[in-house]
Amino acid sequence: MKILVYSIERGDLRLSEESKARIRKKAEDVRAEVVFTNDHEKAVQEIADTDILFGYITPAMLTAAKALQWIQAPMSSFGTPSGEYYIFPELMESNVTLTNMSGIYSDVIPTHVFAFITCFARDFPTLMRNQLHRRWKRNITTINLRGKTLGVIGLGGIGKGVARIGAAFGMRIIAVEPTPQDVPAYVDRMWAPQDVKNLLREADFVVLCLPDAPGTVKIIGAEELKAMKTTAFLINIGRGRTIDLQALTHALETGMIAGAGLDVFPPGLEPLPSDHPLWAMDNVIITPHCAGSATPSERRVTVFLENLDRYVEGQELLNRVDKKKMVRVGRGYDIPVYSPLRQTE
Repeated sequence: MKILVYSIERGDLRLSEESKARIRKKAEDVRAEVVFTNDHEKAVQEIADTDILFGYITPAMLTAAKALQWIQAPMSSFGTPSGEYYIFPELMESNVTLTNMSGIYSDVIPTHVFAFITCFARDFPTLMRNQLHRRWKRNITTINLRGKTLGVIGLGGIGKGVARIGAAFGMRIIAVEPTPQDVPAYVDRMWAPQDVKNLLREADFVVLCLPDAPGTVKIIGAEELKAMKTTAFLINIGRGRTIDLQALTHALETGMIAGAGLDVFPPGLEPLPSDHPLWAMDNVIITPHCAGSATPSERRVTVFLENLDRYVEGQELLNRVDKKKMVRVGRGYDIPVYSPLRQTE
């Protein structure tokens, strides 16, 4: 059995020497050969007799592959900054199994989401502007989150993490998810994507936790924004193409919704141009696609190695992907949940 690890200098797969050592040790345990490269020409050569690929795939590599069975992609969402997809037509039609990194951000990104939510709830945009001008003013607009409705669109690993924190704040949780699995008991209502307006009419905070896939492009457009409460806030930490940015800009300018927290923008608009009107809006918080910052990089290797054990033992792989829909199906990876409880002697 041969494993090829193909990384590139930019992207989601940068391996430390410690991570490479973990992969070499596991390969030795399962009696596999492993090759590391960040050179595309070498990757095309080495993939000819490769069974398992961890990293990036190109059409030239897929054409050269004669024994490839499984690809572990290094990302959760398959959209690229240029607007293309990791999954190209030939890969989509192939019989090669594809898995992704769903689940590795399920603690970090929800923290960023609630930084947005709590900033709006306590009117920190106004407070920070007052601080810059050395003004002591207490006439701010605040929101008690307890009893408010949190709408989560995309109840995967990140979405469940957002829902869990919302429940801890005493919020009512509603969600939209095309393939619901292991839905937490504190989720009050669930809808399919075609019924997203049901969620939008009820939610005080709407959080988009969606991957970039053909079925998620502009899931929030002008009509969906009209369905939202005028007092509601929209948070996007998924991918920029899930929102019609022009329609959102208009909705914010006209007071159709109360505000937005945006970490991601569509291809061609990320980074957001300095002259874009969103920068100047008092009811918008912009962060530079950093919601996943502080995610331990070794989690990618952990997912791959767990799946490698499953592959060798003939078990179902975690994070299997429907290549045509570009979304995860089947069981996802879950990071261990910290518990403050300690066993005593």
